[in-house]
Amino acid sequence: MILAVRSIVVATVIWCACAGAATAQDDVIGRARAAAADGRRADGIALLESHLQSAPRDADARLVYGLILSWDGQYDRARAALRDVLAQAPDYLDARVALMNVEFWSGRTSEAREQVKAVLSKDAGNAQARLVQQRLDARTRPWTAGVSMTTDSFDDAMESWVETSISIGRETPVGSLTIRGSQAGRFGLEDRQVDIEFYPTFRAGTYAFVGIGIGADEVLFPKNRISFDLYQSLGRGFEASGGYRQLNFSETTKIYLATLTKYHGNWMLTGKAFVVPDEVVGASWSYHAVARRYFGSSGTSFIGASYSHGFSREEPRGEGDLIRVDADTLAAPRDRHQFEPPGARQPRSVMADHGQRRVHDSLLDGTWPESGGGRKRACGVLLGARPASLLAAGRRRRCGARS
Repeated sequence: MILAVRSIVVATVIWCACAGAATAQDDVIGRARAAAADGRRADGIALLESHLQSAPRDADARLVYGLILSWDGQYDRARAALRDVLAQAPDYLDARVALMNVEFWSGRTSEAREQVKAVLSKDAGNAQARLVQQRLDARTRPWTAGVSMTTDSFDDAMESWVETSISIGRETPVGSLTIRGSQAGRFGLEDRQVDIEFYPTFRAGTYAFVGIGIGADEVLFPKNRISFDLYQSLGRGFEASGGYRQLNFSETTKIYLATLTKYHGNWMLTGKAFVVPDEVVGASWSYHAVARRYFGSSGTSFIGASYSHGFSREEPRGEGDLIRVDADTLAAPRDRHQFEPPGARQPRSVMADHGQRRVHDSLLDGTWPESGGGRKRACGVLLGARPASLLAAGRRRRCGARS
């Protein structure tokens, strides 16, 4: 009995001592942060230095110490403090992000990029790391060029659809700008489109997508299209967005969408939903699931696969993308590789992108809107008004001769 009571007393004393130490630590860190926020960084630094003399292994206090030193522009001392934290706790992500900022702010581009890679390998959706990566790219590899090819094959006798594109992009401190030219072949018809896309960044974790497209012949692509998305990081690797698409054929097709993305290590998992309001046939929904595995030193090369119900494409841009509102599409592993040409005076990136899709149950009974505004019964659902030449080609090739 006496031994049990003694054990309880000793445990209570130890618990009180630990609780007291934690309270003292929190008080020191809180006071130091308050001093720094009040513009008295020197006082905050002195307070933490005194505390660390008696508790040199207090990683949290040393992290705040490194942070305040970096805010004060004392990058060498901040770097040393943060490296000490990481030597003690290699997986301390906040310390890794703080060291990344120090390297970026002090102009050490190579070191900053290494820290960006280290952060994104643990937290691929880290908003601050992605912002620093964007700004590093704007400094060191501002120009990109790309080629892309996508093939849609079908489980019936219909010939494959092929779309190719070339693009050139420029990274800027406020976001990336891309100009893309595309050519599509479907139903024995061809068309071309030029897109201008901009991804402005407002702050770490908040950015947008703005796109404008202009079609050449209005056969497969619309006369023009407008796109807008707003993205917001939710923390813990999650990111959400909402957006709008407007495709202007002889009539206008409006599309609303929402996405939820989860980053985990080098993986990105995305769920996306589209809805197309229609007063005649009712709202049409489309769903997409995408998985990507990123690799390579730049963190932009990837291999991935997707499943779609409805639109066969993650981004409806033209005629054929709106036809199969009840189709199931399996995309074979899609790959994008980025490399830098040797001997370039200024770093440039070249990307190659290829995708292969297989469409099942590609058309169901529905209505085809006509260019004149009326609707005819046909073997598929096509949203928005379309040129008569495409309607005729689609009916001949998919349904047999039908008026």
